[in-house]
Amino acid sequence: MRKAIFALFVFALAGSLLAADQMGTWKLNIAKSTVPAAMLGNLKEFVLVFREIEGSIIEGASTQTLNDGSVVTAKWTTPKSGGIQTYQQGAPAGGNTTVAVVVDEDTIYNLTLQNGKQIGLTPIKFSKDGKTFTMTYKGTDPQGKPFEAFVLFEKQ
Repeated sequence: MRKAIFALFVFALAGSLLAADQMGTWKLNIAKSTVPAAMLGNLKEFVLVFREIEGSIIEGASTQTLNDGSVVTAKWTTPKSGGIQTYQQGAPAGGNTTVAVVVDEDTIYNLTLQNGKQIGLTPIKFSKDGKTFTMTYKGTDPQGKPFEAFVLFEKQ
């Protein structure tokens, strides 16, 4: 169950980005994040890398290193102006879709759908100084129970 819940959370993290200073490598600060223990499992490190490709497409790649040394990776693309995320590696469970809605250069909402029904909403806020971004994920786990998580990523 831990993997299923955390996987749901990870796919909500994959957002589109706007500004050049938002491209690059970001690392999860576990100590400053509030995530249910069942979601973190044995997570040791979580790194996201964003880069602009083809001028209007953002590519994201995530690498999660677990305490046992195993690594979980994902790769996806999202239109810079928002839209449906397309996974090249580590796609979410069948029937799950993430849609990025760009509000402004510092705010994005990721809407997570399962078979067309909303199961999560994630506001993503970039700091004005470009050093951090936060996400508050509200959703339901595979058993339909609601949960909330707050994460803080720092630019590397």
